[in-house]
Amino acid sequence: MIPSIFARQPLSLRKTAIVLIAALVLMWFDSKNSEWFSPVRSTSHAAMQPIYELSLLPSYAAHWASGSLQSKETLRRKNMQLESQLIHAQAKLQQQDYILAQNARLQGILSTTKPEQFDLNLAQVIGTDANLLRQIVVLNKGEQDGVQVGQTVIDENGILGQIINVYPNTSRLLLITDEQQSVAVTVKRTGQRAIVTGKGIPTSLSLDYVFKTSDVRVGDELISSGLGGRIPAGYRVGRISHVEDVQAANFRSINVTPTANFIDNAYVLILQDKR
Repeated sequence: MIPSIFARQPLSLRKTAIVLIAALVLMWFDSKNSEWFSPVRSTSHAAMQPIYELSLLPSYAAHWASGSLQSKETLRRKNMQLESQLIHAQAKLQQQDYILAQNARLQGILSTTKPEQFDLNLAQVIGTDANLLRQIVVLNKGEQDGVQVGQTVIDENGILGQIINVYPNTSRLLLITDEQQSVAVTVKRTGQRAIVTGKGIPTSLSLDYVFKTSDVRVGDELISSGLGGRIPAGYRVGRISHVEDVQAANFRSINVTPTANFIDNAYVLILQDKR
């Protein structure tokens, strides 16, 4: 009777029942003596090992991605910290070099501009002015950070310009390369004074009001003199790159290569009076 009922069941159900019965029989034999099936058990575990390893791949990938992101973030923060320290150190060295030159030229008389006269507020360049004809950039520091109109801004190489507008969290910096900007300078080698004026391009400045008889040479370094009180003395402005005597003129035509980076400078320093 039972075989006839079993024969009438669907083929898939019969196969399942056979497998279950075989499994029960094997389990009964295994419970009697586990050593009989030890080789089979070892072989099956070995065959399943690749599947186990594949199942762990998503977990490994997640851990690796997490560790990689954390490492990159740590390196990024460390790099920003080191860059900030480097800019601060190089900015202070600028004035130290200036003071040494003044001491040698004036026989030990100290300059009135001290290396520690200012606090250095690190800021980031976050944009440019909408007027493409003006040499103006936007910084991420503003009134809440103590930024004021007229403060001088430098990078690790030299003077960039002055703050012309201040808002709660941002400010606008007019670069010395702008045609309406000028800086009183001193030729470091001779002490001669002159005026550097912007040309409206980030790669060149003009040294004005230098007579043809003046001792200026290609390669001479120009340092801010502090005359007029707008920009403090002792910071690098540029180097003379070309000198030409124009006929029917009393002054020389002199081009200057800026010392500061006006093309791709991401971080700058705002000089603020010590509190």
